[in-house]
Amino acid sequence: MIPWTEIHAGIFGAWRLARRDPQGLVWINDSPLGFWHSFWAAALVFPGVMALEILSGGFGENPGVRAIAVKLIAYAIDWTAFPLLMIFVTDSLGRFHRYWRYGAAYNWASVVQVGLLLPIVSVTVLTQSPMAMLLVQILTVLLLVYRAYIAHIALEVGLGTAIGITFMDVLLALLLENISDRVMAGLW
Repeated sequence: MIPWTEIHAGIFGAWRLARRDPQGLVWINDSPLGFWHSFWAAALVFPGVMALEILSGGFGENPGVRAIAVKLIAYAIDWTAFPLLMIFVTDSLGRFHRYWRYGAAYNWASVVQVGLLLPIVSVTVLTQSPMAMLLVQILTVLLLVYRAYIAHIALEVGLGTAIGITFMDVLLALLLENISDRVMAGLW
């Protein structure tokens, strides 16, 4: 387990980045060890992510052992595939020296993202309000902007490159979701 002070600092730094304060990076441990420690964010957001899956019907109508196993495996792959891909991307961009900082900021940002998304999605599911649904869509776009901002600041790349990295992240997540949905449905 990592010290609570490092968890607090990572989340606080991610929150400051969400508020468009580049000094949020100062709070995030950007060493290789800090990068590895930031994967504790996966444990912190796990209950929220599973709640979002349930709320969105991600487990299907009759969630059984297969659906739960697929979601758990997909969760683990989701937390590892993008960082692996980013090794190649940052090296290709000549920004590998910023990889650890970006990875740690990206991971801690997931706590902020789930913390913002879960209450709004919960209200949307409970009320079925068109305004709440619109709010979820707006928040989703803002969270994509947040991810691009993290890439821009942490990797010190241009906005076009940061948007491209975010687009690649979304495509990878959609591919993983498509594969896991097909496996859960027994199509594979």
